[in-house]
Amino acid sequence: MSRLIQFSHWCIRILLLVILGVGYYKKIRVYEVFIQGAVEGLRTTFRLTPYIIAIFTAIGLFRTSGALEWFLRLLRPVLQWLHLPPDLLTLGILKPLSGSAALGTTAELLDKYGPDSALGMTASIIQGSCETTFYVISLYLGSVGIRDSRHLVAVGLISELAAFIMALWMGSLIGR
Repeated sequence: MSRLIQFSHWCIRILLLVILGVGYYKKIRVYEVFIQGAVEGLRTTFRLTPYIIAIFTAIGLFRTSGALEWFLRLLRPVLQWLHLPPDLLTLGILKPLSGSAALGTTAELLDKYGPDSALGMTASIIQGSCETTFYVISLYLGSVGIRDSRHLVAVGLISELAAFIMALWMGSLIGR
């Protein structure tokens, strides 16, 4: 076993002992606090489940209804003029909606074009470039009951667009 793996195993054990030691020193019932945290985590999960289901349903409808393909066909002349593969635009559209859908699309692109191709590298940069705006807004704001998120959506989408453009630029530099 490599030294790094041995070190990481010891770090985890030491961290566990430190947590238990500090809890004992401060007279904190660590197990009870852990159980309270787990219960709160389950409550949060149940409270967020409808929002997660809603966003995944919307993404599924968007893809399976053919709306995504129709949108790409509509933009095909512009994409050709910009020398932008439609597959990357698909990824750029899905990224603000769902990290899972974007990751699946990235995996498909890497399988189709290869990870060392210019398109594969650009897809990887896009995948890691920004957060999933609609997912985050629906999940976090929905869980605390904030209804007016119009400015957050605009800022999130502008940052997504900027990250997408930068990823395309970086991918073109790396892919040369």
